[in-house]
Amino acid sequence: MGGSPLFTFLSYLSFLKKAKGPHSLHSPFVFTLYKEVIKPSSHFRLKKIEGLRRSLRNNHQLIDAIDFKTNTSKRKTLSSIAGSSLSSAKFSAFLHLLINHLHSNIILETGTSLGINTLYLATAGGTKTVTIEGSIILAELAKKQFERMGASDILIESGDVNKIFQSVVVRHEPDFVFLDADHRGATILNQVEILLQNEMKPRCIVIHDIYWSKDMNETWKRLVKDERFNLTIDIFQAGLIFSGKNMEKQHFTLRF
Repeated sequence: MGGSPLFTFLSYLSFLKKAKGPHSLHSPFVFTLYKEVIKPSSHFRLKKIEGLRRSLRNNHQLIDAIDFKTNTSKRKTLSSIAGSSLSSAKFSAFLHLLINHLHSNIILETGTSLGINTLYLATAGGTKTVTIEGSIILAELAKKQFERMGASDILIESGDVNKIFQSVVVRHEPDFVFLDADHRGATILNQVEILLQNEMKPRCIVIHDIYWSKDMNETWKRLVKDERFNLTIDIFQAGLIFSGKNMEKQHFTLRF
């Protein structure tokens, strides 16, 4: 299912009306998260990785890549993939700072793409980073970028995320999960259920592009209402789910 730019734009206008800053936050946990993660994301950057991002945006090598967000295969240049699929530097920084803030150890990402977010994840304070990529070509390219950055210890699991996700979760037991591969609501719900069924439940699940389409947004709203999650946070670019927090059920829409 493809994204809907009009839906995303109209949703953003609605989001701006609801989004709050730090002064209206009465939850100490969320206030600290805003101060130590969200606010610094605007200026925190890892220079070597940002240099790689710029290099990829200027690389016109052609490859055949499957886009699992839209379930299509096209011949594209690396520069076009970098332009359309890479997160902003601000969001990459947010992931890095969030992992450090939560003292997460085992990180799992779905949707490696060219590996920029993966590098930000891996250079945070965790002990292991695992990433799943459906395209063998992209997985090999990402691996080369990791080696170039001196991060060859990142483990890439190559294959259809829907087929291998459960086995990867069982083997690695992540405590921080970033979902950014298949942008279909049914897939997200299934992945969340798999994570909750595992003995080692993640402390935080980050779902990217919750306003990608109406389907993704309806899925996010369903997760917000789920009583198993004590805390959910909407920063527009992503939704954050926390379980096991010692607090009453709360939801926040925060400026990012």
